[in-house]
Amino acid sequence: SIIPVEVSALDTVSTLLGVFASCTPELTVRTAANLAVLLRGAVLAAGSRTVTACLVAAWPWVARHWSVYENVGRRARLPMRAMARRLFLLILLLIPPNAVVELATDDTLARRFGLHVVGIGLHRDAVASSHAYRVLSPGHKWVTLAVVVRLPFCSRPFALPILSVLYCARKLTKRSRAKRLYRAHRTPPELALLMVRIVVRWAPERRFRLLGDGGYATHELAAALCPASPRETLRRVSLVSRFPMKAATYAPPPPYSGRGRRPVRGAKLPTPTQVAADPTTAWTRLRLRWYGGRRKKVGVCSGTGLWYRGGCPPTRVRWVVVRVPGSERGDEAFFSTDVAMSPREIVESFVRRWNIETTFQETRAHLGLETLRNRTPNSVRRSVPMLLALYSLLVVWFARHVRHPEACVRRTPWYPKSHVTFSDMLAAAREDILRELISLRPGVGAPCQKTGGRPAGHATTRHVT
Repeated sequence: SIIPVEVSALDTVSTLLGVFASCTPELTVRTAANLAVLLRGAVLAAGSRTVTACLVAAWPWVARHWSVYENVGRRARLPMRAMARRLFLLILLLIPPNAVVELATDDTLARRFGLHVVGIGLHRDAVASSHAYRVLSPGHKWVTLAVVVRLPFCSRPFALPILSVLYCARKLTKRSRAKRLYRAHRTPPELALLMVRIVVRWAPERRFRLLGDGGYATHELAAALCPASPRETLRRVSLVSRFPMKAATYAPPPPYSGRGRRPVRGAKLPTPTQVAADPTTAWTRLRLRWYGGRRKKVGVCSGTGLWYRGGCPPTRVRWVVVRVPGSERGDEAFFSTDVAMSPREIVESFVRRWNIETTFQETRAHLGLETLRNRTPNSVRRSVPMLLALYSLLVVWFARHVRHPEACVRRTPWYPKSHVTFSDMLAAAREDILRELISLRPGVGAPCQKTGGRPAGHATTRHVT
């Protein structure tokens, strides 16, 4: 006999949906089912990632009115931090137990237009700007924290986002409601420190290393992420960032004489610019892992000292000056609050920070990062972080459930490719979801119609003989 059996959105043969279900045990059954439909649509859609575009792409699984899925981002109770924690624990399984967990942080601009969109501000557009010309564009500036993971079948590491916070500028656009999101103004380094404090509690036995560009090379962040940090949980975190070439460093303070205030610094040491210009400086030749998976021959010189500014405690740092033969950029300096790191480790760690820039570019190209059209506070807070988390979810699923990654490399006669990229992972995820649809018998289950054609509460059915 033929018996109709009710099938929920998570009762599926898709392994991708199985990984997604392991990240959302705190959700209600209905919210998890609605979010699973939007996940299928976000993976299968080829253009924008609005809710309606996702519903059109995932129409065989749509069982409710379209407004129900619109309300997932606006009204549903989504424990974003708990979901991010479970995703982080899945990513942590891809890193060796004794290795240092590298966290990359950076901010990206999602261009948005509209006077009534929550959180809109004027921010520097890094793509359209240059060193001599600054362009301001309206949009949302997101400060993102990602975990850098190296996979054996890829030529470069992946930066997998886990947390994202919206930065609200002090100067707002007219009629903008950005001031309703947060009571106090926080800079991007302060938001990055806030996210690091959250992530460090999730893995109390691991050591961390934060990788940031020059915008995160602040005295406050360096003093907070060092072995002498006032917070015990942050003593397991070190900071690697770009160092100003004219930064002043000092020797350790002399012994206290018993009169006056205790000294916090000693004599001023030569700056990186002075050390690099000194003809007596000994340069060390190294062959480092460079951008794009290549090897690069560079010359380095390093030094240590106390990095100090009035109002902040002095921080002992190791700085490294890198000189690339034939480069037009000139000498560049980097530093770490962990003075035990070698110059090679400092430079190669900073090079791995660039993978978060690649993550932003691939999220725009393949997941429609700048195509969202939400305006309410809840939906604005949740949409971009969930889209960035989808990037991490796809990479984690591919690394854990695809047995032969080399077979997924898509090659063309004009573009020979030897390693797996994110576009190959996305294509494999689409096949995994479509395999679920193919497994359903033709003519049985959901009717072939657009979204909104069935009444609310209508259950998808599968007939079993």
